[in-house]
Amino acid sequence: MTVKAYEGPSTVNGDNIMLGIGCEVKGSRNTKTGPMVQVGTMLRDVHPVEAVNNGADEAICGGCPLRPTIHAEMKAEGTEVSEFPCYVKKYYKVAQWKALKAASVDYDNALDVLAGRSVRFGEYGNLSSVPREVSEPLLKVTKNHTLYEHDWRNPENQWLALYAMASVHSIEEREEAHSMGWRTFRTGNSLESGEVFCPNYTHKIQCIDCNLCSGNSCGAKDIVNPPHK
Repeated sequence: MTVKAYEGPSTVNGDNIMLGIGCEVKGSRNTKTGPMVQVGTMLRDVHPVEAVNNGADEAICGGCPLRPTIHAEMKAEGTEVSEFPCYVKKYYKVAQWKALKAASVDYDNALDVLAGRSVRFGEYGNLSSVPREVSEPLLKVTKNHTLYEHDWRNPENQWLALYAMASVHSIEEREEAHSMGWRTFRTGNSLESGEVFCPNYTHKIQCIDCNLCSGNSCGAKDIVNPPHK
């Protein structure tokens, strides 16, 4: 079952977007997260694969350096960036996109579905592309959650530091994010002071049982994970 929690303008560029909740989590094949409820954003009027290919995914992903179009440009320019672009397979999102388009917004049901559950926010897209008045109540009702913010420099997104990890791709970005009050999640193969490797990488602990990637509400060290496709 898919629940539509929001349909309306993106905070990034005003394009029409949707926030969807995937409620069927039993038997999840995601061995890293475990059976967490999945929450993600998609364009309302653009096919997910087309959105990536033509750059319309900016509405939900902003200036994320893992967007395939941006990642390719940065690689070509020699700019430091993660080894691989975004790993989300957009063709897997098509069925959910169609379901969300056909659904009506049911915010009360969305709150009920997330209440007391372990939730993976930002399964696709930045949660910051959705207005705060929509997303923060959803964050607050969960048992625990994971969330990564790629547009952490944006002044309007600083409230998310309580709930989200700043997704960084270099030591310099980590230091910048720290100066703005964020904990960080970095891709890399070695640790700096104040960092630990993702417990799934070191001990196969699933996200549903870990709870470290939840911003300053957790207060733990920063997290590092080796690059993956």
